[in-house]
Amino acid sequence: MKTNPSINVIDVIKTPKTLILWLFLWVLPFQSFSQSEEKTASYFVALYTLGESWDTEKQPHEQAYFKEHSSFLAQLRKEKKISVGARYSDTGMLIILGKDLQEVTNMLHEDLAIQHKLFKLEIHPFAPFYKGCIE
Repeated sequence: MKTNPSINVIDVIKTPKTLILWLFLWVLPFQSFSQSEEKTASYFVALYTLGESWDTEKQPHEQAYFKEHSSFLAQLRKEKKISVGARYSDTGMLIILGKDLQEVTNMLHEDLAIQHKLFKLEIHPFAPFYKGCIE
């Protein structure tokens, strides 16, 4: 009965084909694992209510920083960061796409209307359980 001699890794990877195969078998599992750790975009809901700088004697378009606020939201729509925007009662609502809560918070605080307290802002994770569309 003949026994198999132990296989030396250096002998196995001497040819280019075996080297490629060896790299494929050893590197691919780690590559797949690292890709699965990447976080995809999540949804967040941003709720806007009137801030302390809102002047109740003026119409919305007359408010300081309102034009800049509208331009800021238009840019987010253009960048496909806003999925849905709506108003209900005295609250404005946006469904925003972002990597995480910190990214969305930082992004929305770039709005001059938030910085100058025209609006108060609350941001929460948003997890829809029914898919649909609003047109």
